[in-house]
Amino acid sequence: MNTLKMSEGFAIWVTGLPASGKTVLAEAIKKRLYEWYEIKIVHLESDRLRNILTPEPTYSVKERDWFYGVMVYFGRMLTSNGINVIFDATGNRKVHRSDARSSIVKFMEVYVRCPLGTCMKRDPKGIYKMAQTGMATTVPGIQNEYEEPESPELIIDSDKISPDSGAEHVIAKMKEKGWV
Repeated sequence: MNTLKMSEGFAIWVTGLPASGKTVLAEAIKKRLYEWYEIKIVHLESDRLRNILTPEPTYSVKERDWFYGVMVYFGRMLTSNGINVIFDATGNRKVHRSDARSSIVKFMEVYVRCPLGTCMKRDPKGIYKMAQTGMATTVPGIQNEYEEPESPELIIDSDKISPDSGAEHVIAKMKEKGWV
């Protein structure tokens, strides 16, 4: 009898303040993993998912808890079926990332650390400008706390290194774990 043995996929949660460089780092990781190792990744980017799951988001605590719970559920389902995932999401509360860590066998947290002032200068989506004018009232780092990771597997200072260099650090950590 021929049996197919499926291994667990891995999950990398790229977390940090809005405009810290999470998405460009996630894309660089995804690109390099495919080019160097032919490893495919499902990129769970929070803004794209939000457009589908909550087309008129309120960003309330209740909605965020629900949203991140769904995101972790998707990641758990994918990785348990051998599909690799990058979570590209602020996940401003530790509990969101802890839920993923406790429910996904191969999990790594990457903290994209960036000073708030730099994030505010980058602000490609105008999130911080909306917070300053009162059009947004729950922006992590301004009105809502961003709970920094206590022990991420890796910290990338996005104001000091390029996304490509950051991706190389992430892949080196993956090699240490035996994932690539």
